[in-house]
Amino acid sequence: MNRQRLDVEAWRDALLAVSGRLDRIFEGPSTNLADSSNNRRTVYARVSRHELDGMLRLFDFPDANITSSKRSETTVPQQQLFVMNSPFMLEQAKALAARVQAEVPNNPVGQIQRAFQLAYSRPATNAELEIGQTYLQGKEDEQSARDNKLSRWERYAQILLASNEFMYLD
Repeated sequence: MNRQRLDVEAWRDALLAVSGRLDRIFEGPSTNLADSSNNRRTVYARVSRHELDGMLRLFDFPDANITSSKRSETTVPQQQLFVMNSPFMLEQAKALAARVQAEVPNNPVGQIQRAFQLAYSRPATNAELEIGQTYLQGKEDEQSARDNKLSRWERYAQILLASNEFMYLD
């Protein structure tokens, strides 16, 4: 099978599942995807024909007013900016970091391995473990620590979620 990118619905649901926040309840009313605390599956999203949600539009959700036999697939800088800055992504990174630290307390190597298992369904390589440990043990000056909205572990989780390996199937 050729490498393929997840569609926005599967990618968003995977982010919620890995972070441990996916609401697995079936049925119910449609929800607003613009709410960063929305943890319902994307299939329950409210889709307006007049004003498509920004996240859906950014990641090639089809226009609800037009019939199309195939969904377009674009790669644009705004997609990565969304991954780095959106409240939704920051919430998932925080939740993933908290989940990993709760499931594997006081064991940095085990935490990195658990994060890789959750995000990529594979163990981290020795090189990835070394890079992760080096990053997580790094020190910041006081100003940087105050300016950062995320802890070091939360930023590491965001890196894992922002990677191509998370968004593409091989």
